[in-house]
Amino acid sequence: MYYFVDHKKKKIHQRQFAGDRCGFVETPVEKREFTDQVEYVQQLEIKNFYEMCKYCRQAQSISS
Repeated sequence: MYYFVDHKKKKIHQRQFAGDRCGFVETPVEKREFTDQVEYVQQLEIKNFYEMCKYCRQAQSISS
């Protein structure tokens, strides 16, 4: 699994499901990270209090 880590907001996104509702648009590029390391993501959650994004559980649809 591939992850997108927002270090500004301490959020972990599942890269394939990340979208506008996640709210990372204003996060500077230098505060963004991509990884496929599950152990690293788990460490961020446990030791650094990062949270999994609640919107990255499934594909986001565009509503009109």
